[in-house]
Amino acid sequence: MEESGKKIESPIARWINANRGTEGFAESLRKLLMYACVEWIRRGTSALLTPEEALSKIVCCALPQFPVGEWAETPEKYMDEIADFCEKAKTLPLPAALQGEIPSVLDLRGVKCPLNAARSRIVMSGYPAGKTLKIWLDDGSPIENVPGSLVADGHKVLSREKKSNYWEISVVKLNSIV
Repeated sequence: MEESGKKIESPIARWINANRGTEGFAESLRKLLMYACVEWIRRGTSALLTPEEALSKIVCCALPQFPVGEWAETPEKYMDEIADFCEKAKTLPLPAALQGEIPSVLDLRGVKCPLNAARSRIVMSGYPAGKTLKIWLDDGSPIENVPGSLVADGHKVLSREKKSNYWEISVVKLNSIV
């Protein structure tokens, strides 16, 4: 936005510039992104999701114009994109992919380690308890490391199946023990 030749920063951009480099900044930026996801979905569907659920749904939908999973993995690297998304989420129409149920497949083929483990953990943190998610992974490190990271988080890997040129694992989020 410009006024008399001067660029006007949004409140979010000002906050990012004022807090960049402070302790806990990456986590605060990730939370900001999550709350923008909540608001975007709420405004488009009237559904009220937790921040983790909203982020999970958007990452699972894999919208190429909004690589939210990538942004959430390394938020400081994508500060400008996150600030822009937070502003746009206030008025952007909600894509059809986000208007239905959360997808049951997460395609992580081509996502390098350890980002595939990080992205699968982000999705599972907001995935509905008791629901099974199929995750598609490349051969090698991804199939060796991702299932273990999910089990370490308390999820159950139900199956591992080799497909033509990738692996499919089925993971269920167990009910939280309180």
